[in-house]
Amino acid sequence: MTYSKKRTLSYGVILISVLLAYFCRQVRTENVFMRNLADQCRSCIYLGMYCAWVIYLRRHVVHKKTRRCLTAIGCLMVFWFFVRTVKFHIFHDPLGEHICWYLYYIPMILIPVLGLAAAMFLGEKEEEKTIRKIIILLTVAAILIVSVFTNDLHQLVFRFSKQPPFSDKDYSYGIVFMVIQGWILICLTGMEIILIRKSRIPGKKQFWLPVIPGILLLGWNIGNILRLPFIKIIAGDMTAVCCLLMAAIFQGCILCGLIQTNNRYFELFQTSGGLDAEITDHSFQRYYHSGDFPELSPELRRIIIDRSSVQEQGIRINHIPIRGGHLFWSEDISVLLDQYQDIREQQEELTARNRLLQKAYQKEAERRKTEEQNRLLNMIQNQTAGQLELLSQFMDELERTESREQYDWILGKIVVVGTYLKRKKNLVLTQYASDGNLLTMEDLRQSLAESCDSLKLCRIRAAYYVENVDVQMNADDILKCYDTFEWLVERLLDIMQSVFYRVSQIDDALRISVHIVSEADLRGFMLERPELKVQQEDENEWFIRCIVFRKRGGR
Repeated sequence: MTYSKKRTLSYGVILISVLLAYFCRQVRTENVFMRNLADQCRSCIYLGMYCAWVIYLRRHVVHKKTRRCLTAIGCLMVFWFFVRTVKFHIFHDPLGEHICWYLYYIPMILIPVLGLAAAMFLGEKEEEKTIRKIIILLTVAAILIVSVFTNDLHQLVFRFSKQPPFSDKDYSYGIVFMVIQGWILICLTGMEIILIRKSRIPGKKQFWLPVIPGILLLGWNIGNILRLPFIKIIAGDMTAVCCLLMAAIFQGCILCGLIQTNNRYFELFQTSGGLDAEITDHSFQRYYHSGDFPELSPELRRIIIDRSSVQEQGIRINHIPIRGGHLFWSEDISVLLDQYQDIREQQEELTARNRLLQKAYQKEAERRKTEEQNRLLNMIQNQTAGQLELLSQFMDELERTESREQYDWILGKIVVVGTYLKRKKNLVLTQYASDGNLLTMEDLRQSLAESCDSLKLCRIRAAYYVENVDVQMNADDILKCYDTFEWLVERLLDIMQSVFYRVSQIDDALRISVHIVSEADLRGFMLERPELKVQQEDENEWFIRCIVFRKRGGR
């Protein structure tokens, strides 16, 4: 059955129910039992209609807060009819009827306020501001309700000419009653204006639907206040008329789309061509379906529920629980599986290529490392070519000598030159291993210490002093200080008795000071190095100084 047919049938049932209730009201038999039975049937019809309407609102209104307000309105209508039934069929004393009459005004005042609140909640942007406004509306409604219940004290709502207990058969209207009617009219009018302004429906052609019952309610209210006779005859039951017309106002808003509902499930499923799905109850009985959703066994459905999804032959069947049952839908993922397989093959190919590139990179890194090592070795060999040649001469002399004393003397020279070669290599490697081409004064101190220790084999007393051992300097300056020490040792190895080598840092320069004890005149030996300043301090004591300027990079 299509949605239009279902809607027509529903409104047909409602119309028949209203006519049946109206027929029950027109029963004028003298039999009290039949008259009460007809009235009870009428009350049950209306109560059933409004209970069904509350269920309809809870299931179909989309906006959560609006749904709560409309559901509360339906419950107030049920309460109104319940109070009416109690008034006419349970309480027969004037006081009880009087209290029930005042209770009418709780739903009468709150229903328009809740309708206005439902409209304000739609599309709200500032929730706190909206809630503050609704609290103000409810506060005004509460004041009006309290004024009704305290009417016997001030009689500003209803005025009575007789003494208590007051009756609703003899009264007139006060100023607060007019305020209440105006308040109801303002709330209902404001509700529709807000709904129309917030509506996103193009054209807005059916917005007259909720206006018609509103006009009818206003006309009935005016006729009731004026106590026109035909109003009493045709529509004399205030509860039935007010509830029916107010419900028609809200239902009209739903029909023309001012209040959105989620209905027409079957048509939605049937028209969703790209979706193969079905909705079942808890026993897997199908209620709605679309497309070519396959037939599934209960066992397979339970497996899908446990795993959330099952894949079979390129079709993935998914599941989510919904209120009252299950939603199953299928997806054709065969194309995705093919793409996934292509991606896996490409991934494997890229992995293999990455391994080859990694191996090639490792080979290249090893080659570069070897080239760098060879370059360093060649550089060290070029820088120490003179020492290597000197070692070769010492080895030749060592082979030719026959004196044990001369043999030990030459061997000591070889140790001195070899120590320099070792420490020179260490300094160069440390230089290229460090960041910024730097060496510390401690590296120079260790090199001088080992070289001075080797000079003991040549019976030369050697000492040294290095200032600020923790300071980092440019590596070229450190190497120049050590090379200067080695040059002096190699030149004066045969003629000096002692040497004291001092390296100090003054401002931005390294200062080398050398004190040598030798019987020979050293000025002739220093002609090769004009930067070395020679000065004789005593008969056999010589003082040599040199300034090594710090280069960029030192700190």
